[in-house]
Amino acid sequence: MEDAAELLRTHITAQSVDPLAAAIDAPDARLRAVLAGAMLMGIASQRYILRMPDLADADVEDILRLVTPLIRTLLDPDSEK
Repeated sequence: MEDAAELLRTHITAQSVDPLAAAIDAPDARLRAVLAGAMLMGIASQRYILRMPDLADADVEDILRLVTPLIRTLLDPDSEK
């Protein structure tokens, strides 16, 4: 099980975290990249795997309307100003 987790961590880091962190202009870019990924994975797992009723039944446009400002602020801290 740990081998699978390490393989997945390595893949996510190389394919998602590293490129996203490189595009973030903030001292804590890697943490911001990981947090954004965690938020999106949480949304996806609750919507598509757990089928949480409010989230599974929501329109994609409504989800994006609520989540986009959070992700934007996390990835571009200067957008708050």
